[in-house]
Amino acid sequence: MGFDEFLKDIARFFGLQWRPFQRRGVRRKVERRIAEIGLSNFEEYLSRIKEDLGEQKYLSLILTVTISRFFRDQEVFNTLRRSILPNLLKEKNQGELKIWSIGCASGEEPYTLSLLWKENFEGIHPEVRLSILATDIDENMLERAREGRYKKSSIREVPEEILRKCFNREGDEYVLDQSIRQTVEFERHDILQEEPFNEMDIIFCRNLAMTYFSKETQMAVLKKLATSLKEKGYLVIGKDESLPLIYPTLFVLVFREEKIYQRFTHSTA
Repeated sequence: MGFDEFLKDIARFFGLQWRPFQRRGVRRKVERRIAEIGLSNFEEYLSRIKEDLGEQKYLSLILTVTISRFFRDQEVFNTLRRSILPNLLKEKNQGELKIWSIGCASGEEPYTLSLLWKENFEGIHPEVRLSILATDIDENMLERAREGRYKKSSIREVPEEILRKCFNREGDEYVLDQSIRQTVEFERHDILQEEPFNEMDIIFCRNLAMTYFSKETQMAVLKKLATSLKEKGYLVIGKDESLPLIYPTLFVLVFREEKIYQRFTHSTA
């Protein structure tokens, strides 16, 4: 059994697309794991995975891509600042504004949302509390996110003023201020296997489901996300991603370049 054949079988088993995992880096990690547990080839490893829940979890982490940085795809956050958050705040006089960051990796995306809120909205909307839930399947990544320590490559798009006010440099690392870290709740969650969280105003699900999941799995996840959002809530996906064809019954595209959708609401008029 070759590596591509192994990937195809594994992808079917996990409900994923196999092509994104053809990278040499993924193959090296899989081969190293096969050697670590004393197996000889991809076929033996495939058999082990299908009967070993622990190994299934381990492989799912190998396949996960965790490249991220603060303010990644800047125009998305500009649109959030200029249009989406002001629109939501017009209808919210008090209480919580809830955002869910799915596949948050080491925390750059949810912390960016916190920084955006603090710089632009916190002072003028003291009656509204921003609640950010950040989830991932990798406990190690979540622990790194809670620590809030980043290399220069992760913060290269952070505006200089925010970098100066909200980060402390310690050697070659930049440590996010506690006042920002405490605004984000990190929790382990598997969007494939577990029920979604409810009453969200905005969901970020970028460079995950619509890249790596099979079309059937994408549709199942999309239905979960629609259920999770409030009426007229927003869904943000990756700029190179697209929704499966079922989406017009669930979402309306409102910002084409930024790949931002709004939950579709049937008119009762």
